[in-house]
Amino acid sequence: MQNIQTILTNIEQKKKIKILYACETGSRAWGFPSPDSDYDIRFVYMHERDWYLNLSQRKDTIEIMDGDLDITGWDLRKCLTLLKKSNAPLIERFQSPIEYYSVPGFKDDFKKMIESYYSPIAVFYHHHSLAKKFWEELKDKDEYKLKSLFYLVRSLLSCNWILEDKQVLPMDIFGLMQYATDEQKLKINELIALKATVGEKYQHPKDTNVHEWIVAWFEKAEAGKDKLEAKKKDIADLNEFFLKMRYATDN
Repeated sequence: MQNIQTILTNIEQKKKIKILYACETGSRAWGFPSPDSDYDIRFVYMHERDWYLNLSQRKDTIEIMDGDLDITGWDLRKCLTLLKKSNAPLIERFQSPIEYYSVPGFKDDFKKMIESYYSPIAVFYHHHSLAKKFWEELKDKDEYKLKSLFYLVRSLLSCNWILEDKQVLPMDIFGLMQYATDEQKLKINELIALKATVGEKYQHPKDTNVHEWIVAWFEKAEAGKDKLEAKKKDIADLNEFFLKMRYATDN
C-alpha cells in the first residue's frame, strides 16, 4: 500500500490546503481490527486565507475512497464549530493511538480545547444512540458479525466510562474496559484475538453471557443518564484558537 504520509502530502498539494493533524479511526484505532479491515484515515486542515473571505457557502469537507483507504478531512473552522457541541467523533480522533501527522503543538493545543468544551452528556447520548441501533440489529439473531458486536460493546463501554469518570474517555477498547469486570475483560480480549484471525464477513454464534452483560450495561445507562450534566461554554476561545492557527499558517 502507498505510504499514507505520501498520500496526505498529495492531497495537500491537489486541494491547496494545509493538513494540521491526521490519524487512524475505526477498528484499527479502536483495538479490534480484522485482517481485511479498511484504513479509516481522518484529518484536520486549513485553506489559504482567501478561501475564508467569501460570502458563499463552501464545502468544508474532503472525502476520498480508494480501495481499502477511507479518507475524510474536516476544515478547522468546521471542527471548532463541532467542538462547541462536544462532537464525539471529532473528540475521539484526538485520542487515537495511531497518528500519521501533526503540526508541532497542534494536537496538544487542540486537546486542551477539547478538555475545555467536553460535555459528558453529549458524548454519552452519541454512544447510547449507536448502542441502541446495533442492539436492534443483532439482539434476536443466533449469529452475527463480530464487527457489529464490537461496535455495540464499544459504545456501551463508552457510556459506562462516562457514568464512572468525568475525564475525556479513551478511544480504544482497552482503555474503555477499565470499568468492566475481570470476566468481561477476559471474554472481550478473547473475541479481539478471534477477530484478528477472521474476515469482516465472519458470523459469530450468539453468546448468552455477553448478551446478559449487554442488557446490564443498558440498564445501568438508563439509570444513570439523567444524572449527567450538560456543559455550556461560549465560542470566544474557539474564535481565538482559529485566528491563532490562521495567523500561524500564513507565516
